[in-house]
Amino acid sequence: MKLSGLDSAFLALESETWPMHVICLTVVDASDTEGRVDFPAFAETLAARLPRLPLLSRKLVHSPWGLSRPHWVPDPDFDFRNHLHRATVPAPGGRRELALLAAEIYRNRLDRDRPLWEWWVVDGLENNRIAHLWKVHHACIDGRAGASMQEVFFDADPHGAVSREVVPLPMPDEEDPLPEGLARYGELAKSVAGMPVRLAGQLGTTVQGAVSAAMTGRLAQAMPLNMPRTRFNGQVGKERSYGFCTVSLSDVKTVKNTFGVKVNDVVLAIVGGAIREQLDNFGETPDKQLVGTVPVDATKGGTRSSGNLITGMLVGLSTDVVDPAERLLCVHENALASKAVQGALGNDMLANLADTPPPALMSLGGDVFRGVNAASLLPPVCNAVISNVPGPRAALYSQGQKVEAFHSMGIVADGFGLFVGGMSYDDQIDIGVLADKEMLPDPFALADSIVEQLNMLLKAAHEFAGTSVEPAVEPAFAPAGEPAAETPAPDIPHGDPTDLADLVDPVDPVDSAELPEPSAHRAAAGETAASVLGGVVAAVGDVAAAPGVPFVPAQKTAAQKSTAQKTAAQKSAAPHPRRKAAEGTAKAAATPRPRRKPASAAAPATGA
Repeated sequence: MKLSGLDSAFLALESETWPMHVICLTVVDASDTEGRVDFPAFAETLAARLPRLPLLSRKLVHSPWGLSRPHWVPDPDFDFRNHLHRATVPAPGGRRELALLAAEIYRNRLDRDRPLWEWWVVDGLENNRIAHLWKVHHACIDGRAGASMQEVFFDADPHGAVSREVVPLPMPDEEDPLPEGLARYGELAKSVAGMPVRLAGQLGTTVQGAVSAAMTGRLAQAMPLNMPRTRFNGQVGKERSYGFCTVSLSDVKTVKNTFGVKVNDVVLAIVGGAIREQLDNFGETPDKQLVGTVPVDATKGGTRSSGNLITGMLVGLSTDVVDPAERLLCVHENALASKAVQGALGNDMLANLADTPPPALMSLGGDVFRGVNAASLLPPVCNAVISNVPGPRAALYSQGQKVEAFHSMGIVADGFGLFVGGMSYDDQIDIGVLADKEMLPDPFALADSIVEQLNMLLKAAHEFAGTSVEPAVEPAFAPAGEPAAETPAPDIPHGDPTDLADLVDPVDPVDSAELPEPSAHRAAAGETAASVLGGVVAAVGDVAAAPGVPFVPAQKTAAQKSTAQKTAAQKSAAPHPRRKAAEGTAKAAATPRPRRKPASAAAPATGA
């Protein structure tokens, strides 16, 4: 099976400082076994599930001189036990220790002589939790495919009584087998000779898409120029920092319904607000709004277990707007503009661009980009990559033990030094923060700020609805204060990922048989927001540092649940904020918008 151009691009652009794999960090409540792992039983379960995911038993065959895209072929020597490892988190086993271990596992590139994945089972966590880290190359899956795989690896029934037929999930086109003999060189000649034709066709498609995008009247809002350069737009090294948090999906939906926006708008607003707060703390507040790149699923329904079918769009995060709720409405307007432009450009533009050059040329381009430090010389493309994918809608279980969270680790590279990825699971959104270590030494400060940004929006939503309630969101893991500098990272050898002798135990043998009219950039959004938010005061709460890091997701109290029900019941009686905004446009026009002060007049930074 031949890789797509986009899949192949992830391989061609990979380097020691640009590893192109992703990790899903899964936290499981193992209280019933006091945090112990039945490793042989898990290995047997994993072996029984792998036949549903054929790509995980295939390896790469590269074309001569990299002039054609590689192929996936069955690995005759595949043994899943070579991909399965164990590790123990150092004491006290809190969230920072787990994140340090995850960052160390992340740094090693996958062995290209084997199927491109690893699975780590981690114990030693506080409160009898265990963790699974599934590390897989981005050439194999995108976010949507990875989320769908969780329902293969884990059970919907805590008793494991669900019958699972060994039926492989849909794979990409299998009608492109690896050519043999002289046919391989014929494929090379065809690939090289066809490049000018592909390039000409793609240029024509790109021009047509650009004209269509300009005709939407929203191009300037969807693709803001002169975006600020931040610490995250430089050249990355090999070291990564990682943190994570969990927010309530019900609370996100309360904010969404109150202000008439989308779930993704809320996610973008809270992440953008958190990034702005961190830059404030660094004394690096930009005058202009930050811009995020948002990966978008390019498919239309269906189930996938492999491959990349994605595109991306730029969304202004309106971080130059002080009030969090006003900022949310501005983000919503920006996202609508971006969706209109993305629809005009077409969802297959990124994939088509990746199909044009051969892997060798793309790899050379990556080497030159890194070698001349082009990220520091060229204007920034965005300030952060922000992803949010739908995950399992109900609770899942591993060996009868409840899965509590799925946290993601994506990709960072030169010019893209910060990744924030969310995945919905049951009634929560689990968020991972991955960055170059020098750019963001304490990722948990950003993760905790994301939680507090949602608390502020939730409070604004309740005040607008006429209810009074404390924010219902708490960090999924209690803040741990300052970084645990005294706790060293686990000693994982840096080299062949199979030589992890200090942490890997031997594996026992297992028998594995809606768009509005165009408007000026953010001006109309600001007028709308001002009328909506008249009299609403956003409360900023400090995150209290706590020494412990219990692995216990926060639960809503009965009073909070009752308040949520009361808010929903009042929605039909209360005026919708966007309708109320239309009625108060004249008043809003006379209301000055608070904006971020210039960096030179900014208040002194405070601690995270």
